[in-house]
Amino acid sequence: MQIGDAAVPYQLRRSRRRRTLGLTVTACEVRIHAPSWTPRGEIERYVMQQQSWLARAWTRMQSRAPQAAAEPLNAVRYLGRTLRLDIRPALFSEVRRHGDTLRIDAPYDADAGALVRDWLRGRAERFLAWRLARIARKLGRTPCRFALSNAQTQWGSCTRRGHIRLNWRLVQAPLTLIDYVAAHELAHLVHLDHSPRFWAQVARLCPDALARRAELRTMGASLFLV
Repeated sequence: MQIGDAAVPYQLRRSRRRRTLGLTVTACEVRIHAPSWTPRGEIERYVMQQQSWLARAWTRMQSRAPQAAAEPLNAVRYLGRTLRLDIRPALFSEVRRHGDTLRIDAPYDADAGALVRDWLRGRAERFLAWRLARIARKLGRTPCRFALSNAQTQWGSCTRRGHIRLNWRLVQAPLTLIDYVAAHELAHLVHLDHSPRFWAQVARLCPDALARRAELRTMGASLFLV
């Protein structure tokens, strides 16, 4: 498949359980997910419609690995604030926040990056669920199930059954951007597409949605470095 100037390998994965078309971008390939009954022409049209998103996702995946390798982890974002990492040797591992500092007590052979990710995930599980529930009350509908996602290219997802997943890395972003993603996925409980009616629903839940969407696109790649 051609994405900009790059010829990118791809896989088409069909499933009887799947009900919607979807895309996953990795550092090596693009995966196209489709219901087993979807005609090839419909799949090709869907992929063409997603070219802008594919280009951004592919560029982000290609640039992420060298950036992560070149820069040692010495700070992390949390709810839009930058926390300096204070790593100290200790017999047992513990992560605690003190204002704008995240103190990490750990043995010499411990993976400080893994400890930071675990800390962020723990905060994300409660915080993202709280923000989702808050906006769901405004919508008057609630998801059947909520879980965290570890997706590499998506901030959230919503299935036909009303299962919503939010990427744990969102907990690094400012509150306004977290609420935008939550509103976006909750709007799919009403309109499982990206039609004008869907975007109107998003705007009712998040009045400046387009501005927040643009801001998330600008900072998005940096949030995946953790």
